[in-house]
Amino acid sequence: MSVNYMENFDFSKLENYNENGSIKPSPDQYVGELKAVDGKLFFIFKGRDSIDYTDENYSFISGNTYHGKNILVILESPHRFEYDEKKRPVGLVMGKTGQNFFDLFTTALSKSQLKLRDGYYNVILANAVQYQTSCGLNPIDRKLRDKNWIDIYENHGGELDFKKRIYSIKPRYTFNLCTGGRNPLGLRAKVNNSLIKFKLIKGKHFTDGNHPASWNIHGDTRNAIIY
Repeated sequence: MSVNYMENFDFSKLENYNENGSIKPSPDQYVGELKAVDGKLFFIFKGRDSIDYTDENYSFISGNTYHGKNILVILESPHRFEYDEKKRPVGLVMGKTGQNFFDLFTTALSKSQLKLRDGYYNVILANAVQYQTSCGLNPIDRKLRDKNWIDIYENHGGELDFKKRIYSIKPRYTFNLCTGGRNPLGLRAKVNNSLIKFKLIKGKHFTDGNHPASWNIHGDTRNAIIY
């Protein structure tokens, strides 16, 4: 079993790799449940449970089973807060991004034109690229991150790995919150294009939104938007 489907991939061999980065992929994770009732949304953090993938299926490392329906939240790649001092993955959406996501997820989702049917959903977080493309740099070098991300995604099987994980999870709804929303050639646009290629329909199966890092800027939460 594996956290992803990429085989024999050495992240440290990329042309734009920086030695500060971890070479280990960070697994996708269940983080709780979302309850939708009469247009109202309630999110309950249940703790983190990482996913192992095998043969176009998946299981949780805890052995737990959860609700039958999944919501998938996509970000671009894990950053420095998501690894420990020994460069081992510790969890997705940590630091400011995590605080904003857990505090404001239902606020952002309530603004979306994509309305959820009543029910209980597992909330699963995933990075389109599971490797630390920003290489743990502080401050982040966005150009380096994007070069590494695009290199993996387009030249080293990253998009196929992402497709296999999507097909394994089979989400009822998918929310693309990757960075780069204003750039038609940015990472969010590339993920949107992939989702359409994977036969997901925008506005029905998926939509996109602002990256959670931007959801609360000096107390201003107006940017907490999922479209």
